[in-house]
Amino acid sequence: MSHISACGNGSNMDGSHCRYTVGADWKPPAKDGKLLTGLHVNNSMTGGKTEFIPQVGNRVSWYACGPTVYDAAHMGHARTYLSFDIIRRILSDYFGYDVCLVMNITDIDDKIIARSQEQGVNFLELARHWEKEFFKDMQDLNVLLPTVVTRVSEYVPEVLRLIEEIEANGFAYESQGSVYFDTQRFSKSAKHTYGRMEPGSVADQSRVLEGEGALGVVSSEKRHPCDFALWKKAKPDEPSWESKWGAGRPGWHIECSAMASSLLPFPLDVHSGGIDLRFPHHDNELAQTEAAKDKPQWVNYFLHSGHLHIYGAKMSKSLKNFVTIKECLEQFKPRHIRFLCLMNRWDSPMNYSPDGETLQQAIDVDRSFLNFFSLCKAKLRVNLPASDFAQRWTEEDFALNTMLRETKEKVRAAFLDNFDTPEALVALQHLVSVTNSYLNGSAGVKAPLIREVATYVMYILRVFGIVTGSDEGLDYEAQSESNAAVEALMQCVGEFREKVRCASTSGLRGSSPKKDVSEGNSGEASLPDHAAVFRELLGLCDKLRDKALPEIGIVLQDRPDGTFTFRVSTKEEVAKELRLKKEEEQKREAAKQEEQRRLAEAQAKKEREGSIPPSEYFRTLHGEQYGSYDDEGLPLTLKDGTELSKSQRKNLSKLLEKHKKVYEKLQEAKN
Repeated sequence: MSHISACGNGSNMDGSHCRYTVGADWKPPAKDGKLLTGLHVNNSMTGGKTEFIPQVGNRVSWYACGPTVYDAAHMGHARTYLSFDIIRRILSDYFGYDVCLVMNITDIDDKIIARSQEQGVNFLELARHWEKEFFKDMQDLNVLLPTVVTRVSEYVPEVLRLIEEIEANGFAYESQGSVYFDTQRFSKSAKHTYGRMEPGSVADQSRVLEGEGALGVVSSEKRHPCDFALWKKAKPDEPSWESKWGAGRPGWHIECSAMASSLLPFPLDVHSGGIDLRFPHHDNELAQTEAAKDKPQWVNYFLHSGHLHIYGAKMSKSLKNFVTIKECLEQFKPRHIRFLCLMNRWDSPMNYSPDGETLQQAIDVDRSFLNFFSLCKAKLRVNLPASDFAQRWTEEDFALNTMLRETKEKVRAAFLDNFDTPEALVALQHLVSVTNSYLNGSAGVKAPLIREVATYVMYILRVFGIVTGSDEGLDYEAQSESNAAVEALMQCVGEFREKVRCASTSGLRGSSPKKDVSEGNSGEASLPDHAAVFRELLGLCDKLRDKALPEIGIVLQDRPDGTFTFRVSTKEEVAKELRLKKEEEQKREAAKQEEQRRLAEAQAKKEREGSIPPSEYFRTLHGEQYGSYDDEGLPLTLKDGTELSKSQRKNLSKLLEKHKKVYEKLQEAKN
C-alpha cells in the first residue's frame, strides 16, 4: 500500500484527504539476542512511548545533530546537549549499553557564509573558531565528547555519492544547476512516507522554507513547493565544490544523512536533536536516506528535546532574550545548569530566567548534596567498625537499609520510564533527607551502611554527570593531590578548632566574676575577665570559619552537635557560592520586610476603620454607595434612592454589629 503523506489540515500534497497517522508503519526491532531492560522512550517515529530494543545485541548506534558554528553557543544548546548527555550516560553507565555516538559540525551553511562575508573572513576560519568555542562550552558543562565528530566540509564526497544514489532511484531531479528531492514521487512510493513525524506541517510553507536557508533557491526552480535542495548551485563569492551537475555546495538536510550513513549502519538505533529540527530537517533526512537506500525506517528511535523558554517565551535573538552559555557560567556553576535539566523532563519545555530565579532550586538541590557528603565523611571519620560504638543493627539501621533498597527500585523505574530524571532525583533527595535524619539522630551510626548509601547516591549522581570526584573519598567534586593534602590539614585544623570551641563554650557557661577579698581589696571582680577571653576565642574561631578559610577555598560548617564538616573547593567557587547565598538571604529578608510592611499596613487600616464611631461607619467607608441612613447609621437607600431590601439591611446590620464590638474594644484599650 502506498503511504500518501499528509500536508496539514487533513490534506495530502495533491489535495486529497490525509490517510497517514504518525507511527502507522513503524516496526519495532526483533527482540532475539538483544539487551532488553524494559526501557521505554518517547519516540517521535511513533508519536509516543515505545520499548527500546537495539538493532544488535547491547550496541546502540546514535547520530546527533550538532551545532551550526557561526556564533556563540546559547542556553538552548546547553538544554539540548546536556539532556542528551544525561540520556547517553544512563544508557551506558546505568543500563550497560555500548553507545557509539556520532555528532556532526555543520560548517557549510547559509548563516556561516553570510556571517563570514560580513566579517570579511574565510567561512572555514569562522567555523573553526566557533567550533572550538562550542567544545570549550561543552567541556565546561561536563558534556562527554562524541565517539566520532564529523564536519560537513570533510564529507562532501559522501554527500555527492548519496545524492547520486537518490537520483539513480528516481527521487531527485536537476534544475538550473541545483538538485532537488522529489517529495511527490517519494510520497507515491509503496515503501515510503514523507513527513512521517510531523505530517501536519508539510503544507506549512513557512516551515518548509525554514529548511532552504536564508540563501535558498527560488521556488520556481522546484516542481513542488515541498521539494528541497540536495545540491545548491554555486553563487558568486560562495564556497563551492565540483560535481557532475556543476559547481555547488550541499543542501542542509543531505549533510546529516551522508555523514550518518558513512559511519553507522542502516537502520540507526537513535537519532537526536532539538524539537525545532523535527520538521523539516529530520523529516527530510528520513526521506532522502530512505530514498537513497530504497528501504523504509532509517531510524528506529527519534528523540527530540524540548524547547528552552526564557521568562516563559521561546528564546530568540529577535526577542532579545538570547543568553550564551558563557554568560550563564559567569553567574552559576555547571552543576546548577545540569541540575536544572535533571529537574525537567528532557522532552518537555524548560523555563530559564537569567536573573537566577529558576536556577535557585537547582542551587538548593546542589547544596543539599554537598552538605550530605560532607556530613557522611565527618561521621565516617569517627564511626568506623573498629570504634567504640556497637555494630549490632537497630530498628533505625534496618529502616535506612530498607529505604536504600526502595530508592534503588524507584530510580530504576524512573529511568525505565522515558529517562524520568525528575522522578529519580526526587527519590534520591528523599533518601538523602532520611539519611541525614539518621546521621543526626544518634552519635553511633553504622559506618558500612552509611558508606553504602553514600556510594549509591554518588553513583547515580555520576550517572547524571554531576559528580566528578572519587567514589572512594566520597568527593562530590574532583580533587587534585594538593587538595587531598589540604583535606588532611583541614582535619587537623578542624579538630583543634572544635576543641577550642568546646572548651570556650564550657568555660563561658561556667564562668562568673570572682571576688578578690584579699587584704587591700574590697571584693571587686578580679581581672582578667574569663568570660571575655572565652568570647574572644569563639570570635577568632568564627573569623577563621567565615573569613580566612573561604579566602583559600575552604568551606567549614559547625553542626548543632558540636562537630564540624568541611569541603575543599576554590577561592572563586566559594566566593560565588557565598555571593549566591547572600543574595538568597537578601531576597528572603526583603520578602520578610515586605510581609511585615503589609501586615503593619493591614493592622493600621484595621485600627483606622475600628476607630470610626458606629453611627458614621457606613457614611465614612461607603458614602459613595448609600444615600440615606437611620439613626444608628444603618443605610436605608442606595445613592439613586432605591430602598434596600430586608435581607440587604439584615446583612449590613450584622456588619455594623461586628464593627461595634471592634470599636468598643479599641475604646476600652485606650481608657
